[in-house]
Amino acid sequence: MSAARASRVGAVALIVLVALNLRPAIGAVGPVLTEIQEEFGLSGTAAGALTTLPLAFFGFYGLLAPFLRRPPRAETLLVASMALLIVGLLLRLVGAPFPLFAGSLAAGMAISIGNIAMPAIIKRDHPESLTTVTAIYTVAMSGGAALAAGLAVPVENAFDASWRLPLGLLAIPTAVAGLIWLRARSGRRARPVRRRPSGRPGASRRWCGGRACRGASRRSWACSRCWRT
Repeated sequence: MSAARASRVGAVALIVLVALNLRPAIGAVGPVLTEIQEEFGLSGTAAGALTTLPLAFFGFYGLLAPFLRRPPRAETLLVASMALLIVGLLLRLVGAPFPLFAGSLAAGMAISIGNIAMPAIIKRDHPESLTTVTAIYTVAMSGGAALAAGLAVPVENAFDASWRLPLGLLAIPTAVAGLIWLRARSGRRARPVRRRPSGRPGASRRWCGGRACRGASRRSWACSRCWRT
């Protein structure tokens, strides 16, 4: 495998790693929702809100981004998304209703940020294979949700634990993804922007004569210097 091909495969693997963590925070709640409802005495409406609250904030960052004076880089957004998602996952483990709902809200906001950042990275880094990489990203998201929902109860039964164990374990792969992308963000260097020189000889002189010398006596030195060169 060539170095270029290995680099592309590694870049796609990083995308898959994040995509696998963008839906389990929602998908893993359904199988253990009855236990959560019984522990906290939640009504049917409150239990339903627990699963729909993250979905309601999926567009959170999309509404906020246009008002930002200088939007952060996509890698920075991804790291922030994973960090906020960890906070939300851990908040839900606290034995009180308020942190339970606050954690779900934080998870929804984190996923919203990831939903904006990752497609931007795919479009920027994989323009020649945009459709393929986007399909891989979408399948990975669906697969992560399915795995989380399918393994929540078996993990709980295997360790004879409560609903907190399968939901808390979700923070581990999220932390791994965040750390790897943090390293990738630190290792990425901004490429210098090269200005194309004008193909017309003497263009700078004409610009100087047309712009610097046009009725501006205080800048006449710039024109004379330009003509001397």
